Amino acid sequence: MTSSPRGILTMRRQPWIQVLSDLHLEFGQQYSSYSFLATAPYLLLGGDVGRLMDYDEYLGFMEKQVSRFERVFLVLGNHEFYGLDYQAGLDTAEQLVSEASLAGRVVLLHRTRWDDPQSEFTILGCTLWSAIPQQAHDVVQSKVKDFKNINGWSVEKHNMLHAEEHLWLREQVAQASTRQILVATHHAPQVEGTSRPQHVGNPWTCAFATDLMDQTWDGVRIWVFGHTHYSTDVMLGSGIKLLAN
Repeated sequence: MTSSPRGILTMRRQPWIQVLSDLHLEFGQQYSSYSFLATAPYLLLGGDVGRLMDYDEYLGFMEKQVSRFERVFLVLGNHEFYGLDYQAGLDTAEQLVSEASLAGRVVLLHRTRWDDPQSEFTILGCTLWSAIPQQAHDVVQSKVKDFKNINGWSVEKHNMLHAEEHLWLREQVAQASTRQILVATHHAPQVEGTSRPQHVGNPWTCAFATDLMDQTWDGVRIWVFGHTHYSTDVMLGSGIKLLAN
């Protein structure tokens, strides 16, 4: 599994999965008007497609994609939860992917493992909320809109979910380490190189990325993320490629 320009992952030199994230279709209600060229059989949406509260419009966008792709993988970004509380967002996402009009072709990557039945490739996906240190609590709450737009959201909830999802990923990677793994998260797994250089030193950068690449991730070949709005295609010394469209 390798990457090529414009967010296309290839298998055996053939296009396999197309990666898109942070479309933010809620701005200007672009759910029905946004279009892009399909260049692979599978589509991975890395979060912040739009808001799940815009249910019918979001569903319409997903219906269009399942008519063009064999399978669509959906990671939930922070914006998916805007206007809802966290549990309501999860419930809405589960309802969405179960809609008959999507024909069972959307995989919700919420702490989900998906094994390709025709190869040794595995996708592991979750939001992977970041880790916010104590000294950054106040500035993050004042700068990051999640704490105003997700009902009942708090730094404590954010950090609790980071810990849960980090542990889930560690366990899943260990179980699948003999396979070739693609990890898909919304938040970035490393600060350096995953956002614009001028943002790296900001005290609220911790709301977008957490340094996890100093850990061992045996079997992981590619780590796809979004959230930072910064195109990334970097091969680490560990052999893991970090990729964002």
